[in-house]
Amino acid sequence: MSWDVTIMKFGQSYGSVEEIPDDATPLPLGSTADVHAFVTKFFPGTDWSDAAWGIFDSPFGSIEFNLGKDDPAESMMLHVRASNEIVAPIVAMCREYGWNALDCSTGELLEKSENPAEGIEGWRAFRDKVLSRQSEA
Repeated sequence: MSWDVTIMKFGQSYGSVEEIPDDATPLPLGSTADVHAFVTKFFPGTDWSDAAWGIFDSPFGSIEFNLGKDDPAESMMLHVRASNEIVAPIVAMCREYGWNALDCSTGELLEKSENPAEGIEGWRAFRDKVLSRQSEA
């Protein structure tokens, strides 16, 4: 299980998911090589040995970057297992490249949210609850 974030890019800035028109078509994030470089700038050491699936490991957690096989990359899914410290570089990366980060648990755009760590905090609380039940069994 993970905290999941979808990365997309649109032709204009939106303040919330509700502002994105139903017929809005996302733009490519960039070429696969460019997206690898963009991600690695904020998450140094990301393993791109599988061009469609990057893995970042650090003392504060991990992210799996599911880029898919399309080139240019249309979107990217982040599967995050980490502490709150991982949120700031995700937001900074999106702001730098004009990307939108949709928190799949809250429905908020991370780069516009007043509390972008809300989703990962909820995920950790759920994970801890599940793990405590397993240890009691």
